[in-house]
Amino acid sequence: MKKLLGILLFFLVMGVGCSNNEPAIVKVDINPDEANEEPELIEEIIEDEIVDEFIEFTVDDEVIRVNLKQIPILKAYLQGVEEPKTVIEKMKIEKLFNKDNNEIYLLQFSCQQDQCSYLLLDQSSDNTGHLVADLASFEDFIISPEESKMLLKFNRPSNQEYPLSNIVVIDLVDWSVLTLENEEIINNLFDYNWPILNASWVDDETIAISVPDSIPINSEQVEDGNEELNEVLFHIKGN
Repeated sequence: MKKLLGILLFFLVMGVGCSNNEPAIVKVDINPDEANEEPELIEEIIEDEIVDEFIEFTVDDEVIRVNLKQIPILKAYLQGVEEPKTVIEKMKIEKLFNKDNNEIYLLQFSCQQDQCSYLLLDQSSDNTGHLVADLASFEDFIISPEESKMLLKFNRPSNQEYPLSNIVVIDLVDWSVLTLENEEIINNLFDYNWPILNASWVDDETIAISVPDSIPINSEQVEDGNEELNEVLFHIKGN
């Protein structure tokens, strides 16, 4: 397991992208009733006997294929497991949003006791996938008011009353992961350090999160012993 996580982190840090202009996801003109109910590996031989590999899914009465050549993280993961067919059959994909006729999907894979890895994918030939979570469970996503950004919320189990959470914000125009900042915060409220009870957009550059009253938010709250503040604003860094 540690070896597989190392492979994923290597590709994530190195930022390996697409090698050509093929999209990561394509729709296939196949009757969904004729497709396999479970995800399956599809191999296509192109010129010079080069084999292209796809994972085929049925989603909302449509058949789509995930192009492994365009997603090095996923391809590396499958090369590192002993039974790729079994692993693929356990994968799930969900259509989240349609941005200017570019449909966005969340692919769930590599699950360990209901905690999974998640790739955010779209149909653009300019983009590859974002590994947005690892060893977590997906809770929800929210689109910003101007539909230019997406907020995703993930959780991990804890021994406390609430699960530990993380928020990931994606720029849907530039297809990049955005950084959230609040200079007054003394604790890192993200990265599964604390529970996040709720998250919402204030405007296209600001989100509000709610945390349990018992979490110290800033130095003033620590000094005064005030535990009433439980909503915090974060701004998109650089905006």
